[in-house]
Amino acid sequence: MFRPVGYLIRTKAGPQGERGQFYDYVLAGNGVWIEAEGPFFAARVPVAAAEIRGLAPLEPVLVLRHGPIPQYLFDLALGTMMADTSRERYVAVTWNDDYHLHVPEQDADAASTHYVAVDNTVLDLHSHGTMAARFSTTDDRDELGLKVFGVLGRLADRPELRLRVGVYGYYHPVAWGEVFAGTLDGVNDLLGREPDEDDDSDCRGP
Repeated sequence: MFRPVGYLIRTKAGPQGERGQFYDYVLAGNGVWIEAEGPFFAARVPVAAAEIRGLAPLEPVLVLRHGPIPQYLFDLALGTMMADTSRERYVAVTWNDDYHLHVPEQDADAASTHYVAVDNTVLDLHSHGTMAARFSTTDDRDELGLKVFGVLGRLADRPELRLRVGVYGYYHPVAWGEVFAGTLDGVNDLLGREPDEDDDSDCRGP
């Protein structure tokens, strides 16, 4: 029987329940989680925190099937976005026997960019120009797939970055080193830091 969504209970003896074709909700000792596996990575992110006595706890997971993305692709993406900080820009890291940087044709202005997405995308990365790096409510509406998502901001000053793994509308922040190989130079990784309250722009969408 085709079962798109699975429901599991994480007992101390192991998971109980039936897995789904696309993703699974897991009830664990520290709340509800969602797990999914795709062609490019497997991930587990929290849905809701709660204490469920008698069950085993879980932790967030991100496993890139083809290893981390090389640093030079991030550097190329950053250079593309810093070439024009007056407009939002979008780039994708894709997989086709290796990681590649994909820069689609796009119609962009200071607060939005529109483009045609490609299917083999591992990482969606967009910029906010001179504004803060934060995920907007528009991003939350748009970024509903199984991907890693990133936003770059403050490009005219000291660039800053936020990354998160998305599992069908649920998100968890990740560090640069969980996604990329190499060294992050000249960019602030904002993992764990609260976003600026004065920047809720971004009308980006495919």
